[in-house]
Amino acid sequence: MNSRNFDGTVILMTASATRTGGAIARYLLSRGAQVYLNYHSNHQGAEELVSEFGPQMARPIQADVTDPASVKALYKKIGQETDRLDGLINVVGDYHEAPILETSFEDYKQVFSNNMDSVFLMCQGAYPLLRKSKRPRVVNFAYAKGERVTSAKAWAYHIAKMGVISFSRSLAAQWGPEQISVNVISPGTLFNSIVMESEDPAEYIPQGRFGLYADLFPIFDLIFREDSTYQTGNNFIVSGGYNV
Repeated sequence: MNSRNFDGTVILMTASATRTGGAIARYLLSRGAQVYLNYHSNHQGAEELVSEFGPQMARPIQADVTDPASVKALYKKIGQETDRLDGLINVVGDYHEAPILETSFEDYKQVFSNNMDSVFLMCQGAYPLLRKSKRPRVVNFAYAKGERVTSAKAWAYHIAKMGVISFSRSLAAQWGPEQISVNVISPGTLFNSIVMESEDPAEYIPQGRFGLYADLFPIFDLIFREDSTYQTGNNFIVSGGYNV
């Protein structure tokens, strides 16, 4: 694979300044993409990528992606600087673990707002710029076991991720005639995941190790390849077999 296989692409990423989002943003920037680095509060993390790749390629943009007015302002600013988006990557998420009777309504709303509302608002807002691209791509992040509820305590998180998968498939069907591909990446337990079932991955991951950021990158290579126009509506599970 060409080390500059993202040359010329314009991509908007949420949660792009920290952890998983920051690693993906660095990967895309290192391969030639111009990336709009959306962040909510981590300005320093975004600026580190600017220092590394330069302000023409790494372009920080602050917004609360769960707030309609903030999202509208974000897209207005981007639209003043570029005539298209080739990619939208939604990484923002929120994990909450508590039984139903111990979950406040505020916590319940926050889980769905961060995991679902953000995806809805960002996809809806991106549409005018995506349809101007010659190869538009949307990637939404879910969870390896997101196609079924498997946790009594993290039930809200799992249901929200099920919603992301269902929403993405609906969007793939609706936007397919305009050649906008919409896919999901669903990681399992990464090396820095908030919750691990065991400190020993061999106890519950068939391949015997936690996932690395680098395990996600080949999926982006596939989705964003110029000739990868038939990939849409997929849920790419990257879990080392954790979901089986």
